[in-house]
Amino acid sequence: MTLEENRSPEPANDWTPPREPIFNIPAVLLFFVALIVAVHLIRTYILDVEQDKTAIYRTAFISARYLIPLSEQDYLGYFGGPVTYSLLHGGWLHLIFNCIWLVAFATPLAVRIGAFRFVVLWIVSAVVSAFFQGVLTGFEMSILIGASGVVSATVGAVCRFALPLSGTRQMRSAAYAPRLGPLEALTHRSVISFIVVWALSNILLVGVLSGASNIAWQAHLGGFLFGYFAFGLFDPPLRR
Repeated sequence: MTLEENRSPEPANDWTPPREPIFNIPAVLLFFVALIVAVHLIRTYILDVEQDKTAIYRTAFISARYLIPLSEQDYLGYFGGPVTYSLLHGGWLHLIFNCIWLVAFATPLAVRIGAFRFVVLWIVSAVVSAFFQGVLTGFEMSILIGASGVVSATVGAVCRFALPLSGTRQMRSAAYAPRLGPLEALTHRSVISFIVVWALSNILLVGVLSGASNIAWQAHLGGFLFGYFAFGLFDPPLRR
């Protein structure tokens, strides 16, 4: 049976995927996972309570900070906070959850766009997620930490090329699938179903962890929308 004959109805694109192992985590993704784990280990076992509070103040995203003149600000927190907050986590459950989702969904994305583009995507999606949360909350006094916004951005991105292949043999090489348009991707049941599951899981996660971890659903939503609609800006030309 040929590939064309064995292909499921979704998506109907003419492409031949190369052979790839199912589990092939890119080095850049392993780097970020190791980095956020190392940061949490340092905060948990090396820093004392006061040192940890100082570290959070200087590296978390504090939206109310941007209502105060720059001259009265801590520069590291003001300029670095919108990115470095994504390396902090409120607890081991929060950290493990994000690591699992990163490995599961960011792997085909990192393979597809390469290390440099993935780093840029991480930085930009972190900033967008943070300020999306800030705008929706009126820049209230809150502390945002965690890679959930970035994770949501990677989930949004894979909806444009990988998730439409769910349940097919081509899913093994989803990183090389054609990129679908924002509306085209929504014509696939697998994408719609996943978005619903993702939204429900985030609602449950926020309900369980928000009191202790300052997890904001607004940042999750902002990250997802950014990853979904801006994916084409990071997709290499040959994938278009």
